[in-house]
Amino acid sequence: MAGPTHHPRPTGPPKPPVPHVPGIYRYTATALGAGMWFWLMYRAKKDGPVLMGWKHPWDH
Repeated sequence: MAGPTHHPRPTGPPKPPVPHVPGIYRYTATALGAGMWFWLMYRAKKDGPVLMGWKHPWDH
């Protein structure tokens, strides 16, 4: 039969410690990551059909 467990919390591997990161690094990482995605979407808008093979670059 099932009875009460002897563990007060779930078992499993321990969680890793969360490092303290200064705010400037978090802000800079967020800004650079957003800039990267904006650039990728911009280039995909401009060059997407060529990269996917739907249009040839010499067919202007």
